[in-house]
Amino acid sequence: MKIRTLLLSLAALSVWTASAQVSISILNPQFNADALTCSPGSQCYEFGITGWLVGPLSGVSKVSTVQYPSAPTQGLYVGFLGYPPSTGSMSQTLGATVQANTTYVLKVTVGARADFPFTGYFAALMAGNVTLAAGNRATPAGGTFVTEEIVYQSGTNPAQLSQPLQILIKSLGTGQVSVTDVSLTAIPE
Repeated sequence: MKIRTLLLSLAALSVWTASAQVSISILNPQFNADALTCSPGSQCYEFGITGWLVGPLSGVSKVSTVQYPSAPTQGLYVGFLGYPPSTGSMSQTLGATVQANTTYVLKVTVGARADFPFTGYFAALMAGNVTLAAGNRATPAGGTFVTEEIVYQSGTNPAQLSQPLQILIKSLGTGQVSVTDVSLTAIPE
């Protein structure tokens, strides 16, 4: 009986935790709002990304199995950042604002093309152009993706209270970074 009660309590806690999470809307988080009609591959790209402010040498690409062996045959949309001789970047100001007593979890899935050097990246959750939390630990092997998870706990009186949340992702060095998915979750404490 005690085990059953414990399991029911754990199940209730799990449901409460999942329902307390709020997904924050991001425009074009998988970079597929830009329909490219070209065949997947290194030549199928365009500069700019719908919903994102991009820096130099940044845009959307439909990659093939040459760049990412596990890509579907119809191609995989990615945001690309950088290409010699320049770094690249993308940012977006969100409709949500910084709230007190909230944990924010930003997930960014970054990839290293199999046919091009990966020189690193920087990803940040910001507000009022101030970095709240940042990361650059994911190191994908050529042809693979890895998800970076960046956590920010606002506390009771955050300096950027009520300012719009922002996401910034940029490449480092003169290689290229691919991004396939960006998500942000808020968990009230």
